[in-house]
Amino acid sequence: MAEPRIHALHGFVGSGKTTLAGWLERELPGMRFTPDEWMVALYGPNLNAEEFPPAFARVMTLMEGQWTRALDLGVPVILDHGYWRRADRDALRAKAAALGVPLTLYALTLPDEEALRRVRSRNAKPDALPISDETFRLLRARFQPLEADEEAVRVGQE
Repeated sequence: MAEPRIHALHGFVGSGKTTLAGWLERELPGMRFTPDEWMVALYGPNLNAEEFPPAFARVMTLMEGQWTRALDLGVPVILDHGYWRRADRDALRAKAAALGVPLTLYALTLPDEEALRRVRSRNAKPDALPISDETFRLLRARFQPLEADEEAVRVGQE
């Protein structure tokens, strides 16, 4: 088995994070934590804009308790979250340091047109957390790419 390590995925909606997370889960092996799956399982696919933020915060808190426990048990974890904001990436780096666990950050990039095509295709699946074209555009404005000083394994097509 691989060493306990955090494998965190940074990328926008539709960039291939969950696909990479599934591959890492099998190859390491490790334990994958995908918030969208937890959201759909716990709350269904159709939360409104007011319900989504507190539900998402609860899911992230629950997942953190589980992935830190997995690390304590020596299991690598794959965090399929996106880490859109620099502050979130910095907080994860600090958490990894406090836990004494190495962190590998994977940066996934994909042109917006292809990402939106993937999201539309994924929306048709019954277990998807649907994202409208309008929401895609609104969320895009919140995405903060990696800065020059942030180390990452680059994965993508841009």
